[in-house]
Amino acid sequence: MSPSRFEDDRLCFACGKDNPDGLHLEFESIGDDVRTSVAFPGKFQGYREIVHGGLVSTVLDETMVTLLNRMGYLALTAELSVRFREPVHVGERIDVTASLVEKRGKVFRLTATATRQDGTAVATAEARCFQVGQVREGS
Repeated sequence: MSPSRFEDDRLCFACGKDNPDGLHLEFESIGDDVRTSVAFPGKFQGYREIVHGGLVSTVLDETMVTLLNRMGYLALTAELSVRFREPVHVGERIDVTASLVEKRGKVFRLTATATRQDGTAVATAEARCFQVGQVREGS
């Protein structure tokens, strides 16, 4: 696949500002890490008042890939493993922080943790991502 096929059209479900159904995540750099915060509305629940795990996984994944983007790498997730520790409740704000663990050639290993405001971990993730290009200026 050509890197030109991976362009930001602002419709990404996780971070796209022009996606009316998206999460509109915003990220901040914290040292070498990246962090975002999110509170899911009821339309993203699985069981009553519990956020669907797929949405929590999405935010963990997006935070890790955003870290790579901020480092200048255009990368895709090749493998994602999520461990759910506690349910996330609808309307509950969680913080998600991603860290780079290792880079070997074009393969990156990352971790991310989702925590409640009191610091309790609700989910953790590990990913392997593959570099497909460089982030272009202005992207």
